[in-house]
Amino acid sequence: MEIRICKNCKNFRLHYIKYSRGNYCALQYGHCVKPRLKKRYADEKACSYWQERDENYH
Repeated sequence: MEIRICKNCKNFRLHYIKYSRGNYCALQYGHCVKPRLKKRYADEKACSYWQERDENYH
């Protein structure tokens, strides 16, 4: 059974912050690209446009 939260959706893009030495750290929010850009939190309940993310996606 899939968990329908934003971070498990193929339309969700997680935001990162870049530190001075080139290291990246994931933030707890991002945005949804379908049907338009919307700010979303990673653990938020997914909207009706939720689609399962491909297992090979990193």
